[in-house]
Amino acid sequence: MSYSNSTVDLDTLLRTLTQDSEQVALNTNCIENKTNVQNPLSRENLLSEVEALELRRLEARVELGLKAFWEIGQALSQIRDKRLYRETHKTFEEYCITRWEMSRRSAYQLIGAAIVVENVRNCAQILPLNEAQARPLVALPPEQQREAWKTAVSTAANGKVTAVHVAQVAREYHRASVPTTSRNKNTFDQQKQSAKNSTPSITPSCWNCSHCSREFVDNPQNFYCYQLGKLNFIEKNGNQRAAECELWTYRGGESAQIKKPRLPLRETFTLTLQLPADLQPLIQDAAKESGLVVVDWVAKVLSEAVFTSHATQSTHIHQDFIDVSGSEVA
Repeated sequence: MSYSNSTVDLDTLLRTLTQDSEQVALNTNCIENKTNVQNPLSRENLLSEVEALELRRLEARVELGLKAFWEIGQALSQIRDKRLYRETHKTFEEYCITRWEMSRRSAYQLIGAAIVVENVRNCAQILPLNEAQARPLVALPPEQQREAWKTAVSTAANGKVTAVHVAQVAREYHRASVPTTSRNKNTFDQQKQSAKNSTPSITPSCWNCSHCSREFVDNPQNFYCYQLGKLNFIEKNGNQRAAECELWTYRGGESAQIKKPRLPLRETFTLTLQLPADLQPLIQDAAKESGLVVVDWVAKVLSEAVFTSHATQSTHIHQDFIDVSGSEVA
């Protein structure tokens, strides 16, 4: 009896020990699984030496790709300025679309971004990482570009500069440079008199003139005027040019100065055309691309069309005369 009882007690003890060991193993597994979930840097998530090298290689490629916009913009700028596309394409826009499937807008955004990076690189250790970060600064004068970028870098949340943050900073600089209008509700005569009185406080500048394009032509020293063509700030700055310019018109409203038409260089006649509104930016872009002012570009296009049509008609008349003469001789 005692042997039998001893056997039963031993079996019971073995079963108890087995259950306890299984429970301990189960609890251990649960703890390990919980640890893996809470700690992503567990053994299963650790990269091997080969994977770590691959990660660094791929991240370097991403970083290189993000910085490539600067080199692309500089390359496109030189191709445009030196007209290296002329052997196969008539215009820079046609070259970009045909060769790179890139719109003119995208090409000029890259060119503008490259100009911004070149402008801020000497005054900042951190440079724009992509074209989207540099784009909001294109519309600002060179000095404000540098100041705005410094502000964007120093005020970025957690030290991370984003395109949205740069756009907000650039917008504040742009607002600060534009005179604010009075919000008082005055009569028409009072508003008119107020405008006359406030006009002298507006400093004429190329940057607040409605004829000035906000895009630099090739570098921060050059810009494009829709009335006078390509100009630069080397000899005179924007304020000096505007003070001497008879065509200066305040971008934010009517100027007190009379809008004088551009003086023609040869005898002309006046032709009034009613064109679709969507053609205006296309005409301005085409004129800017050719380096001519809008009026001269339109006159050039019309002249070429008229001469081509006249030459075609003359050829047809001459051919008809030859055919008639030949038939009479026969």
